[in-house]
Amino acid sequence: MSTSTSPGTVAGMPAPTAGAAASRQAGSRRRRRFRPAVDLPLLVLLAAFVLPIVWLVVLSVQPGRNIVSPDWEFGFTTANIAELLGPGRPFAAQLVNSLLIVAGTIVLCLVVGSATGYALSRLQLARWVTLTLLAVSAVLPLIPPMALVPGLYVTLNNLGLLGSVQGLILLNTVFNLPFSALLMKVYFDGVPGELREAAVVDGASELRVFLQVMVPLARSGLAAVAVFVGIMAWNEFLMGLVMTSGGRTAPLTVGIASLVQPYEVAWGPMAAAGTLATVPIIVLALLANRQIISGLTGGAVK
Repeated sequence: MSTSTSPGTVAGMPAPTAGAAASRQAGSRRRRRFRPAVDLPLLVLLAAFVLPIVWLVVLSVQPGRNIVSPDWEFGFTTANIAELLGPGRPFAAQLVNSLLIVAGTIVLCLVVGSATGYALSRLQLARWVTLTLLAVSAVLPLIPPMALVPGLYVTLNNLGLLGSVQGLILLNTVFNLPFSALLMKVYFDGVPGELREAAVVDGASELRVFLQVMVPLARSGLAAVAVFVGIMAWNEFLMGLVMTSGGRTAPLTVGIASLVQPYEVAWGPMAAAGTLATVPIIVLALLANRQIISGLTGGAVK
């Protein structure tokens, strides 16, 4: 009596299962060899990005004499941060201004950007309207902000918003809204149109379809927009410098620049201010890494 065996198996031995093959494949990935041609450049780039940040954090907790002394001595002090946030210093107010600017810009960009993206994606607007909106959204980010400063300055002055947090929120929204609208359009394009049609057939209004059906399905897009807009608003410098008088009316970025004086550079407080301004946004970017990648690749594969 003969026994038939399948190809690739030995008589009396069970055929390898798909799970065993997957485990071997996973093990081979874990045992990937070090490839100098690829891994060394990546390690160099990583060090080039990480080491300056680590050095900034180290300097922020060093006494001033250690920073300027030719004989390096490691110390630890919180005097730099205490000096920044002490009474009579505008840094705490500038930090609050930046947080308010970021929060206000994110809210406006999410509300207006999601509505605009939904209209461009799902509402059958006139072709010239769609082309005009897309052209404006594409061209506006290409214009140098300095070229718009005179007109924006006069506009804010006429509105009574010059030198205010509300004015900076409005300006940051203007510059970040085109990107927000285009990104949300990409996300709404990826939502099946049958869901909207079913809700409309059931008698839902367009506003209800947008709020209760489409927006919940585009949560990842909203998160990506919030992260991108928050980073851009947090790092904005030019409008805060030009549209405010400095001091307690300015954002955080302008306050850091003011630490460089003609005859003195406050290295310790500057490093502390840079740490307070840089580390939180880096942590946010790392935590929202998945949303950022999703925002860059959304709609690329259908």
